[in-house]
Amino acid sequence: MGKGTSTSTAIFDTRAQQHLRGGKRILYLTFDGVLEPLGQSQVLSYICRLSERGFSYVLLSLEREHDLVDVEAVAETEEILRRYRVKWVRLPYRAGGLRAALRNLREAARAARALIQTEVIGLVHARAHLTAIIAWYLHFRCRMPYLFDARGYLIEEKIEEGQWFTRRSVYALAKWLERRIFRSAAGVVTLTQVMARDLRAGILRGKPQVPIVIIPTCADFDEFSLDSPSCSAVPEELRERLESRLVVGMVGAINASYHVREGLVLFRLLRERRADAHLLGITKQGGLLRSLVHEAGIPDGACTITQARHREMPDWLRLMDWGLLLLRDAFAKRGSMPTKLAEMLACGVRPIQYGCNSEVTEKVREAGSGIVLTDLSHATLVLAAEQIANRALTSEEQRNARELSSAWFSLKSGVDKYESLLTELLMKEK
Repeated sequence: MGKGTSTSTAIFDTRAQQHLRGGKRILYLTFDGVLEPLGQSQVLSYICRLSERGFSYVLLSLEREHDLVDVEAVAETEEILRRYRVKWVRLPYRAGGLRAALRNLREAARAARALIQTEVIGLVHARAHLTAIIAWYLHFRCRMPYLFDARGYLIEEKIEEGQWFTRRSVYALAKWLERRIFRSAAGVVTLTQVMARDLRAGILRGKPQVPIVIIPTCADFDEFSLDSPSCSAVPEELRERLESRLVVGMVGAINASYHVREGLVLFRLLRERRADAHLLGITKQGGLLRSLVHEAGIPDGACTITQARHREMPDWLRLMDWGLLLLRDAFAKRGSMPTKLAEMLACGVRPIQYGCNSEVTEKVREAGSGIVLTDLSHATLVLAAEQIANRALTSEEQRNARELSSAWFSLKSGVDKYESLLTELLMKEK
């Protein structure tokens, strides 16, 4: 976030006059805590840069208990938001099933309504389905317009996981509510063109006045770069050792969205062909990943598993030659765009991609540096291992992929789109 701090106060004042005549603020609602890596990259980064462009924010977030006890991280985030003149209201996030989700909704809705009554709010920015329910409530209770920043197909995702909406009556109620949330929104953001087309042909058919803007999960191309004066986040001995290896990265959570075992099989096949191949796992689930690595027959010496804060990720990614991105392929994934794809391409990591949706595949192919798997059969994994083992890696290829991707995946591109949409929605309400 440091690069934004040099912005002059004059920019704040000029943009504020352009966008927020009358001093109205935007109430941003998110259940993705800004103390989490996802919240830092996909909420905090945008709010800070949009604040630079004159938008005034009140941020209401639900934070995980393990993050709230990190006093240093909380203080650091408070200071960042204070610097950008963002009022931050945080509530504890309660994990669990549908009952916990409903309790989160009630408490966040109560806090949001209180903010509507005490702050001069001109628009609610609701991130994902659950906060959009609150925004919909505020719309009818307080006549407050809202932007529905849809992060995918929540209902279908939960059904595929066997959660929340398995009963027919609950599913029917959820879909009824979802339709009204979309159709009452002043504007909609999706991560993919695929989902935007679904909405235009379905829920938002006959609602041309509701703008739909596609803004994928973006990365700060200034921080996630090819070159860095140092790799301070990475121990020097480890960095020197990995720089001489063919490094394959596995980044993020280990869950049902990813084909983790198939990725480990692919790495084992690669190591049979390249003795210098090394797996670098960056995850909070280190114990689980170690057990899966052993199960796959990968020796300890061929693998490094650690965890890192979001601000440290550029240093780790720059050590990777390839990055595993093997995702489930289901209807719910039509609205998904993995954050790590933008970060990989920005740092020159070549994606090894399968699944998610056709748009992810299209973006990997457009970048031209990675490879796309058509299936995860053993024969295809062998072929992929052969390709990776024999591929000549060049810095020119990395730079071309980064340049081709920046127009779609850079944080600046995303902020530009948000600025245009927010200006339109705020002006519409004057």
